[in-house]
Amino acid sequence: MKDRLKQEQGFTLIEVLAAIIILSIVSLVLTSYFTNAMSYAKANQNKTIMVNLARNALFYAEKQDFDKWKAYFAKIENNNTLECSATGTSCTTYNNMVDDTKVLEAVLNPYINKIQYHIQIVYQRKTHNDMSASKTDFDKDISPYLLPVEVIVWSSNDTARAKQTVVEGYITDEKIR
Repeated sequence: MKDRLKQEQGFTLIEVLAAIIILSIVSLVLTSYFTNAMSYAKANQNKTIMVNLARNALFYAEKQDFDKWKAYFAKIENNNTLECSATGTSCTTYNNMVDDTKVLEAVLNPYINKIQYHIQIVYQRKTHNDMSASKTDFDKDISPYLLPVEVIVWSSNDTARAKQTVVEGYITDEKIR
């Protein structure tokens, strides 16, 4: 019987347990790697959605009457922002700027992938004044045809706006398009 036990070949219990522990550690590392990759991809997806929403709002603003927007921002010195609440109650303020305030409400408060986003268009008065007072002739000549704006997008889940996205651009006059 002793000879038979000596001739048996195979793994001992210690070797099997060591292999299981090594496989467990490797699988935990790979799982954490893929979890981090998924959360990073999700954050990038949300950022991409917000950038596209900001570009959409900027394109919408460019399609409106430039002179009305310019007059609105010139008239209101202390308020450089354009935003509507999700209920649409404050969108009536912009009746003279846009053709349909319901469309403006939908552009500034989109609902994408079961997430409510809010968009704010901020006129950059200082940038526009700097362009007008610039030493270069090009900036002086082009400044009457451009309105520099920042488009800020955040989700309704992000009340502190820690993950907001800002896109800068210009609302251009129809004369130079």
